Amino acid sequence: MKLKSLSIVTVLAVAVLLALLFGLLSVNRSAASDPAPVARPASVATIPTTVITVTSGTDPDDSQSKTCYTDPAGPAGPPTAPCTLRRAIVEANNLSAGARPILIKFNIPQDPAHGYVAALGIWKIQVYNTTQTVALGRLADGRIIIDGTAQPGGRATGPKIIIVGPGTGQRNGLVVGDVAGDNSNELRGLAFQNFKDHLLVNTDYNVIENNWFGLTDDGNLPYLRGGNPQDGSGSSGVAISAGADHNLIRTNVFLGFDGVSAAIREAANTFSENLVGTTADGRTPGKQTDPSLICTPVDWLAGGGVSVEGQGQVIENNTFAALRQEISATAMQPEAIRASGTGHFIRNNRIGLDGHGNEVGICGRGVYLISSPKTMQVYGNTFVETRLAAISLNDPLYDANTLRGNTIKKTSPWPQVDGSAKPENAIQLNTSLPDAFENFKPAAVTQIAGVTVSGTSGAGSACPNCVIELFLDDNDAIQEALQSLAVITATASGAWTATLPAALAAGQGIRTTSTTAQYNTIAGMSAGTTTGLSDLYAPMLKTYLPAVAKKK
Repeated sequence: MKLKSLSIVTVLAVAVLLALLFGLLSVNRSAASDPAPVARPASVATIPTTVITVTSGTDPDDSQSKTCYTDPAGPAGPPTAPCTLRRAIVEANNLSAGARPILIKFNIPQDPAHGYVAALGIWKIQVYNTTQTVALGRLADGRIIIDGTAQPGGRATGPKIIIVGPGTGQRNGLVVGDVAGDNSNELRGLAFQNFKDHLLVNTDYNVIENNWFGLTDDGNLPYLRGGNPQDGSGSSGVAISAGADHNLIRTNVFLGFDGVSAAIREAANTFSENLVGTTADGRTPGKQTDPSLICTPVDWLAGGGVSVEGQGQVIENNTFAALRQEISATAMQPEAIRASGTGHFIRNNRIGLDGHGNEVGICGRGVYLISSPKTMQVYGNTFVETRLAAISLNDPLYDANTLRGNTIKKTSPWPQVDGSAKPENAIQLNTSLPDAFENFKPAAVTQIAGVTVSGTSGAGSACPNCVIELFLDDNDAIQEALQSLAVITATASGAWTATLPAALAAGQGIRTTSTTAQYNTIAGMSAGTTTGLSDLYAPMLKTYLPAVAKKK
């Protein structure tokens, strides 16, 4: 039933009342206006104008015309069909702009016939075995909220509502925003299993938070499509389409994907505070510790990381742990973050540590910059025991990418991949990079005296006014960057002096990077381009033999 337009005061009062009561009935209220979508912190809940309550855990058909409160096959009057999630989505899609935002909440009975699993306190919605490419349909016209946390009862340790794809998981799950302009949808407190791409995001300003993608009911293992490790838990958890901007994907868990956990495309999307490759509580219980078994088919099947394209994406404060896919022994294992495009912020991610700080590593590279990477900022990330390069730089159009404050720990030698011209390294410079960049030398250390370190530009690599970063390393012959010790700016002549937080201990040394301050410091490349790591410089030691600066 649709009501006549009300005053602004009345509308606001009704909206607040609905928020407090959380909507016992489906009602529509005409909004005073249809506001343009805005970026919104995920912790701020949207007050709905309309509430639709899902009362059934079934999915009896794939009709795109049946709704919760109108059934074309039945008589006029009260509904003759259950209010399923699919029908709630159809109902929401049919409502006018004045009825939005629309909340789809849940009040499914604790009945096995409705998918209730008493032992876990969850409701499993088995999606109808449709022939449609997208199994659950599309959210149309925007401002639709699906909130699994609104289901009364059930567990408090994870999503109560689990949506299970049909067949062997070859169908996509749900399209968030059907066409351009269908913006500002929100999905939270849901778990998705047995889909190809679990969520396809087509539009702008959507919020996807506090969901599980690809985990078993209890959150302790990957949910494998068809029980086959090679198929993983799906092709992706969240795939943002070209043309979709300003989406927020935060505090979700992704596990077991045979593709990427998330594909971030277009511009200005944020992927933050997610767990990738772990259980729901941030662990990797099947991770091997025997070196001969790590990254083999008996190791933890964490799946893939994220791919980043387009412009100005933000990938921050995420955990990537134990990433591995069930692929041939000669194939490259997945990177935690594979980035192409321009202007991305990749910062403060923990790669190779699980959610409890355990050092579990990953089987591929940490961050891989490829395919015309430009003006990216890779800041403050922690890399621990990446099997391949912590940071790998590639592409002949590579330019103006700044690396700062990244720490890298590795206890076994960096390997050389079959067919690769260069071994992996803490910061790997691939042969496809511009020659001027590949051959440019980072800042050289000329003296270490207690906490005072002095230096110049690298040999044959004048670097006026460059930003110099000093890193702690040990002398075990494995290139690392265990701690960022200082960041200073060189003079116009390239000279610099830095103060360490403490004097170096025995067996410790310093590596440097240089970041250019102007165009053409590195021939043909822009300001803001950071080099790879230097050789290791160790303090002069008092011995009976001639003392020299140690350099590796």
